[in-house]
Amino acid sequence: MEGKVGRHMSLCALYLFIYYGYGALYPLITQYYQSIQLTGTQIGIISAVTPVVSMVTQPIWGMICDRFQIRKPVLMLALVASGLVGLLFPAVSTFALVFLMYVLLSIFQSALVPISDSMALGYAKQHHLQFGDIRLWGAVGFAVAALLTGLALEQWGTGSIFVSYCAASLIAVWFLRNIPDNTESAPRIGGSLLQGVMELMKLPHYVLFLIASFFIYGAINAHNIWFSLYYQHIGGSVAGIGLAFMLFAGSEAPFMKLASFFVRRFGLELTILLAGTVSAMRWLWYSSAPGTTFVIAFFFLQGLSVGFYLATASQFVRDNTPASLQVTALSLFVSIGNGLGSMTCNLVGGWIKDLSSILETYLFFGIATALGLIPLLVIRYGPWKQPRFAQSSHL
Repeated sequence: MEGKVGRHMSLCALYLFIYYGYGALYPLITQYYQSIQLTGTQIGIISAVTPVVSMVTQPIWGMICDRFQIRKPVLMLALVASGLVGLLFPAVSTFALVFLMYVLLSIFQSALVPISDSMALGYAKQHHLQFGDIRLWGAVGFAVAALLTGLALEQWGTGSIFVSYCAASLIAVWFLRNIPDNTESAPRIGGSLLQGVMELMKLPHYVLFLIASFFIYGAINAHNIWFSLYYQHIGGSVAGIGLAFMLFAGSEAPFMKLASFFVRRFGLELTILLAGTVSAMRWLWYSSAPGTTFVIAFFFLQGLSVGFYLATASQFVRDNTPASLQVTALSLFVSIGNGLGSMTCNLVGGWIKDLSSILETYLFFGIATALGLIPLLVIRYGPWKQPRFAQSSHL
């Protein structure tokens, strides 16, 4: 029992520190860009182009893990490498070098979410646990990091962003050592990446979910880049950005916990639909410039939308894809939403901002998210029967 408890705590700590690194980096990265005097166009290019790297590399990482069944060593390598690359950012100050460093960071960082989710989902299924109870520690880490790194930034400058990111990545490696790499006896695939992807493309529910993630997940990730500029536009301070992100991310944890109740009561598909609907309404509301007081007061909308979505999306992918292609399916899902979707939302959102204002950028996020609800509705009410590749569904 002690070993089981220790492994469970290590898995929660792994999520805590992986997302602590994200929370230290992404909410405050624009402050670093401004400190080295990058233009808005240059910031948009970095934000839009680097997700393409993830879109390409995530399926490759997934193929390596699925074919050779080595998720834990790959995740350990990715954590160490991404942390060390992060330390190099304070040494560069030109657009070209920052761009190259960010591409390199993205190559290793792209392995973190799909592999950790695959390991956690397998562990949750084996021990009859709820995936959301593990994943919520990522939201806790992100929230704490946004606040603490914001304070460190004011005290010691932008270098503290990257020191915090590297330290969190290396601490995550320490806890990863105690986590077993259970592969659930999934058969090794001998085909190519293309063959694996082609097999996945034969699954209607999975393909429709990829389309939905392009719009919904893409807007969510683009929001993380543009919110600091939006918050200042509606009258907020730089110091308030860290507080806002802490409240946003902090609200995700209890809603991830609550997501399991909604799934049992209403089903997985309706829970994801609820998350997407709230997300669309949130971006449309932001486009009306409600004021910082209202944005902060309704911080829980992040949990109801993003928290629910993150707690259920990976489980949907798992339930609708075969075990032999599990990591590949998760990697492709993240690469479409976090990669291609984020790239598109950042490019179009930045272009709209230049033509009009950041408010119209959020209007675009709301419309894009609403479009993502269409394939979700087809999944729920369409003609295809849902395949069940997993024997049980635990969040």
